[in-house]
Amino acid sequence: MTPKKTIGFIGLGSLGEGLCHSLVKAGYPVRVNDLNKALAQRLLEAGAQWAGSTADVCQGADVVITVLPSPAVSRQVVEGPGGVFEHLRPGGTWIEMSTTDMEDLLRLSEVARGKGIHVLECPVTGGVHLANSGEITVLVGGDETTFKGVEDILGTMGGEIIYLGKMGNASVVKVVTNMLAFIHLIAAGEAMMLPAKYGVDPDATYRAIRASSGNSFVHETESKLVLSGSYNVKFTMDLACKDLGLVNGIAEKLGVPLELGSMAQQIFRRARGLMGGNAQSPEVVRMIENACGLELRAPGYPTELVAEPGTSR
Repeated sequence: MTPKKTIGFIGLGSLGEGLCHSLVKAGYPVRVNDLNKALAQRLLEAGAQWAGSTADVCQGADVVITVLPSPAVSRQVVEGPGGVFEHLRPGGTWIEMSTTDMEDLLRLSEVARGKGIHVLECPVTGGVHLANSGEITVLVGGDETTFKGVEDILGTMGGEIIYLGKMGNASVVKVVTNMLAFIHLIAAGEAMMLPAKYGVDPDATYRAIRASSGNSFVHETESKLVLSGSYNVKFTMDLACKDLGLVNGIAEKLGVPLELGSMAQQIFRRARGLMGGNAQSPEVVRMIENACGLELRAPGYPTELVAEPGTSR
């Protein structure tokens, strides 16, 4: 039996911690690092090892995975002084699972190749709750041979693994999926508010939309968090605005008119200005609630999302 690859994992936020936990549960030797060691508690209890620095993360690692909040942070962690590129051995693989800037990622991948390091971009989609269950969808861009070499690792963290071709392809598709999710979220809020203002029970409206041609994955999931009043999807306004900035930036360079995408960006910027960058992304619906003087609420809806078997998207 081939021994499992040794993995270094950097970035233990809501998404990263869940992805990493699947690897630890599956018996991979994993060394973890984050600015906040408290985020590693569940992983350490499950058998992961704490690494006090990026150098420690890379020590003996076959693969280093990063799941970080912004292109600037990712760039610093991999390319900065004491970063991954200094300490990951030649022949090792860096897997970038952050949603990041495509052009910067292409540049970093060339720097890595010059050091003999293989690179894959593997952003994920489907929601943080699916990361915790190992059912999240993984989008893969990069060399196919490199992908085949770590396919077992990706399959442990995710449900559906979609190979999209050359480096950069996964980044483009990822930001498009996020753009659609944010557009759907705005639309779902408006769609539920109109009947509510007329006097229709929001629970009945939710069920009717779910059974209709206007249904979406976002309505099935995030609308529940609006109706419960929690809004807590574990994804902030800052992250939503970052992702909408990335997709609109790519569209500008390619000359693709994203009318709904640019409108969604402006709406989320306004929501962030009103509620702060740490507000949850579904709180964008609060703006129409405030405008109409009516909260969209119904009993029996969950305050957090939990994956159900077979829900990978």
